[in-house]
Amino acid sequence: MVETMDAAGGVGLAANQVGALHRVVTLHMPGDEDAMILINPEIRCTEGEREVIEGCLSFPGYEGMVKRSVTVKARWLDENGSKMKVTAEELFAQAIEHEVDHLNGILYTDHLIAHEKLAAAGTHIEEGEPHTHDVEVEVHADHSDEGEEPDEADIEVVHTTLKFSELYSDSSLAQMQYDLRQAGLVVDEDDRVVSDDPHTNGGKILGE
Repeated sequence: MVETMDAAGGVGLAANQVGALHRVVTLHMPGDEDAMILINPEIRCTEGEREVIEGCLSFPGYEGMVKRSVTVKARWLDENGSKMKVTAEELFAQAIEHEVDHLNGILYTDHLIAHEKLAAAGTHIEEGEPHTHDVEVEVHADHSDEGEEPDEADIEVVHTTLKFSELYSDSSLAQMQYDLRQAGLVVDEDDRVVSDDPHTNGGKILGE
């Protein structure tokens, strides 16, 4: 299940999605090195309500607006039989609700706020609005001669937009974030460069 989930770039997978009739869920949250195994997961209580865009590996290339809880309290057994309890929020809470729903025979399409708004992934946006999958980039190009200290006139500042919405339209936002992190394109705070050079500060040193 973990291999299937990771190969598909997913955040979670329920056993019945791959034809295994067991109450088992795998989760691999963005930024976590290892996946989690949830055996007999149970949601004890939830708090709050929020609207989020959600997709599913069982419906590749589509997403829709659903209502999910703000906070989820859940428990399960891990692969070693240890009892686990958690109070989850954000994507973690959403993933637990989504996958436990699968085990109970419920799909995210059953939660759609408006069924007619199920659409291709990345298309829930008003015309003219910035897309959540796109990234605004400021590039500083140094045109000074090699070995010389550049001055302000030598630095060309170019603003552009990386159109991930066009290149990556078959994935939900959560899946895209996970894949970008795995590819090393998402910089964690601990990996950012701290420098007096304003053109380097906050960036990441890439390998050769």
